[in-house]
Amino acid sequence: MDSREALVALNLIEGVGPVRVRQLLDHFGDAPAILSAARHELLRARNIGEETAEAIASWEKTIDLAAELRRISEFGCRIVVQADPEYPELLRQIYDPPVVLYVKGELSAKDKNAVAMVGSRVTTHYGVEVARKLSYQLAYLGVTVVSGGARGIDGPAVLVFHQSVSPSKSSCR
Repeated sequence: MDSREALVALNLIEGVGPVRVRQLLDHFGDAPAILSAARHELLRARNIGEETAEAIASWEKTIDLAAELRRISEFGCRIVVQADPEYPELLRQIYDPPVVLYVKGELSAKDKNAVAMVGSRVTTHYGVEVARKLSYQLAYLGVTVVSGGARGIDGPAVLVFHQSVSPSKSSCR
């Protein structure tokens, strides 16, 4: 498994967010080493408790990495990680930048100022329709619209309408 695939797997583990991944990378050196570490080794890392160590040590029981990589490919996406030159500079500057980005299309300089669609996972029909219309209209005008991929209000609105309006800017999740 390469580093990129290991970062995708870490991104899917419950309770392991960007801050913890950064702490684990500081401790273990690279993502594959984190995933291959024994539970007792994980517990030696800063701020890693019993639950998180267990979740990481047994990740293969709960995460179907091959299926996730297949979905990424089927959607025509690719993974962009913080080490990649195309990783958005403004994201690098925040406290907890995403470990991986699922990207469909190309990231360009004009994407620097994008609009993110975020919202509740439990929403009303009205909320979904407003998000859908707003993302469609912004994409139609050439504004880059991104989704956090939480499969909430932002997922369907961005994915469905962005693909139909501007495939180079659509979300993968």
